[in-house]
Amino acid sequence: MRYNWWLLIFGVLSPMLLAQQRELKPYAIELDYYYGSILEHNSDIAHLITGHPTGFNLIYNRKTYGYNEWESRYNYPDWGFTFNYQDMGNPYLGKNYGLYGHFNWYFWKRRLRFGIGQGVAMAGNPYDAEDNYQNTAYGSRFMSTTFLKFNLIQENIYRGIGFKLGTGIIHYSNANFKAPNNSTNTLYFSAR
Repeated sequence: MRYNWWLLIFGVLSPMLLAQQRELKPYAIELDYYYGSILEHNSDIAHLITGHPTGFNLIYNRKTYGYNEWESRYNYPDWGFTFNYQDMGNPYLGKNYGLYGHFNWYFWKRRLRFGIGQGVAMAGNPYDAEDNYQNTAYGSRFMSTTFLKFNLIQENIYRGIGFKLGTGIIHYSNANFKAPNNSTNTLYFSAR
C-alpha cells in the first residue's frame, strides 16, 4: 500500500518537475506603416513611376536568449515572418502582397537593427498583353521578393513609450521566368 502512494505521488509530481526546464519563447508583434518611392533603375519602368508607394508590414518576431549556441554568437537576433501590403501608387502596377521569412540583427546596444527577409509576393495587376500591357515590371502574378531594412529603436523612453525610425528597400522580381520582367525597387521610410 505504501508503495502505491509513493508511485502516485511520483506520477503526479514528475511532470511538474520536468516543466521547470521549459525555455521561454517570447515573441513580439509589430505593425509598420511606410511611405516611399520607386527607384528608376531601368528607363523601361519610367512611365510606371507616377506616385509614391504606401503600405504596411505586419511582423511576427521570435526573440532569442542564447538557448542555442548560434544565438549568442550572433548577438541574439530575432527571426520570424512578415506580411507586406504595398499600394504601388500606379494603377498599372496595382497592389502587391508579400509573405517573408526574416532575420533581424542588433547593434549599438540593441538600438540599431538590420533586417533581411526573403519571400514570395503576389502582384495584384500583372502584365497582360490585352488588358495591362503598360505593366512591364511584373510579367507574372507570383514573384520573388526581398527586403532590407535599417531601424533606429529607442524603447521605454517614458512609461513604456518609445520610437522606431526606419528605412528600407523592397525588391519585387520574377527572375525573368516570364517576360516582361523589369522589376521594381521601392525605397521607403517608416516611423512609429
